[in-house]
Amino acid sequence: MTFQDSFPKPLGDYVRKSNIALAVSRPDEDAPLVLVNAAFCALTGYGADEVLGRNCRFLQGEDTTEEMRRPLRDFVQGIGPDSGRFPILNYRKDGSRFLNFVFMTRLFDREKQPSFILASQFDMTSSLRRSGLAANDATLQRALSDVEQIGREFGLAMVGSAQMIADSVALMARLSLDDDWP
Repeated sequence: MTFQDSFPKPLGDYVRKSNIALAVSRPDEDAPLVLVNAAFCALTGYGADEVLGRNCRFLQGEDTTEEMRRPLRDFVQGIGPDSGRFPILNYRKDGSRFLNFVFMTRLFDREKQPSFILASQFDMTSSLRRSGLAANDATLQRALSDVEQIGREFGLAMVGSAQMIADSVALMARLSLDDDWP
């Protein structure tokens, strides 16, 4: 069975059409990317052909700290809750830095085995976009609802994601008061 045979077409279509930067990886080996959308490519400056098959750590750079890396690595290795949010300093293809607020969720098959990791990325560099928190929250809620519906139709589960999104918005609001982020 190939990746294309095992990946739900409606989920792939949704990821491709979304205006939110989305990436899907396999939870095995080194969590290689299997799908990214145009918004991900616009955010990072990389083309899909440059990133598919690679772990997202290629976005990290000189000033990305181990403290930022560790929670992402633990999540990919299956440690901790099935969804989470992770602020990390990343670098675009042109070398410019951005604070990437990554939301990740494990997608499980019918046997409750992890099949994919769905990640959304948000550039929170510009004062963490204080004025855009409400709009981001509404966009995230709509996107989460759409993805959960598609997942249910194909036997995929996103455990605890709605609460994770709500908690994330509150955390972003708190972080917007912290000017210490790069």
